Amino acid sequence: MPPFKREIECTAYCSCGYCCKWEWGLLLPGSLYLGFSPSLMPFKLRTRRKGYKLSSKLPFIAKYWTAASLEGAPYYGLTSNGRYPAQARPPIFSKLSLMQYRKLLSRVLLPWKLLPRHGTIAADTDFYPFGTRMFVPGYGWGEVEDRGSAIKGAKRIDLYHRSHNDALVWGRRKLTVLVVLPGQSTIDGLPIPGAVKGLLKGLDWIRHLLF
Repeated sequence: MPPFKREIECTAYCSCGYCCKWEWGLLLPGSLYLGFSPSLMPFKLRTRRKGYKLSSKLPFIAKYWTAASLEGAPYYGLTSNGRYPAQARPPIFSKLSLMQYRKLLSRVLLPWKLLPRHGTIAADTDFYPFGTRMFVPGYGWGEVEDRGSAIKGAKRIDLYHRSHNDALVWGRRKLTVLVVLPGQSTIDGLPIPGAVKGLLKGLDWIRHLLF
């Protein structure tokens, strides 16, 4: 299937406990921990996930999932495919980068921020498998690297933001999104030898470093 456009509801999220459903916990003897959360009952005695075996020794104070399907398991801040999430960073001379002019000075002063970066997208992988690339107006290019129990269907995705304030500013928007499924880019669809496709992809990658 060639790249296509679809109207999708795009909701922002970050790594905070409210967005990702985790809490701080104090490790206790046995299979217990004392959870801390900003609620009417800030301290709760909880059980680590039944049958969960620790691959490494946890610190005394750690993060634990509060989501129903993972409740009590340690939270490591990784996406469903095992990566650390990131917010999209557009190419330095792109229209989107110029629209975000307030961030340009910090990108110039910090050289490692000159390079563009795709953002993390959480989606229903029955429709958008890991590796699906999307261009979201106002956000930039992102890649499906995560999923969520509340993200169902082809018309809803979540976009990762670095801070909760950035996520609140974005909120929820219904936008026309360009979708490129894995191995289905415009170059992949050309009737040309694989070596030529590789060369064209390399040139396209260099172009996207700047624009």
